[in-house]
Amino acid sequence: MPYAGPWGDLTAREFAALDRGSAVAILPIGAVEQHGPHLAMSVDHDLVGAVLARAMPLLADRVTALALPALPIGKSNEHLAVHGTLSLSSDTLSRLLSDIGRSVALAGVGRLLILNGHGGNRAILEIAVRDIRERFGLVTAHVAWDDLAETEAIVGRDEARNGLHGGDVETSAMLAAFPTKVRMPFAEDFTSAHRKWQVDHPDLGLGNAPMRPGWLIGDLNPQGAIGNAAAATAEKGEALLGTAAARLAELIVAFAAFRP
Repeated sequence: MPYAGPWGDLTAREFAALDRGSAVAILPIGAVEQHGPHLAMSVDHDLVGAVLARAMPLLADRVTALALPALPIGKSNEHLAVHGTLSLSSDTLSRLLSDIGRSVALAGVGRLLILNGHGGNRAILEIAVRDIRERFGLVTAHVAWDDLAETEAIVGRDEARNGLHGGDVETSAMLAAFPTKVRMPFAEDFTSAHRKWQVDHPDLGLGNAPMRPGWLIGDLNPQGAIGNAAAATAEKGEALLGTAAARLAELIVAFAAFRP
């Protein structure tokens, strides 16, 4: 029978009985970093966990999906100037992902999907999934939860493209999943310097511009958030999380059958 649940909840005997060759191990990864004056620092791993928790029941009897323990700390050095942020170096995170990939392969599981909640992890994950594929033979991929959430339809095109950190998307999702971690009296429409960069230099920016500068959060907004957090609602958050979870479940089923 297919199993969809936490890797660590199984006994060794139960684990050995799984159809591991077609199983998908899912590694949630987030961050512990400042998200402006209105959100807790746990946002990125909270939300990736919330999406996965909603997706797993949708997989029952469809595929064997093993949720690995989440990595709560990622690469967040762009936020280190703000007290409270925790960060791994790119080298440490790469080694950690490699070790996890090695363990998954040794367990006989054939696929590893990394579910990401923090933009600063993306570059490392792109390298890691290829390296794990080459070193250990796993079929690998990574995906960010907010890329599955159809954000443009829910918060509008401009906010979806430019509300990069602690804006409407993340604040709405936190209101839906973890409302006690949101301080709405401090939520604002946080503007960002990157909008002016893109006006002054159309080919330089943080969106689809061909040249992307290295940036630290203080370069963009001194309060540490980017986007219209004041517009957030729990209703939008439920829509974002539900959409992301449904699409994630379908991706996991497709990934279980994927043959590179």
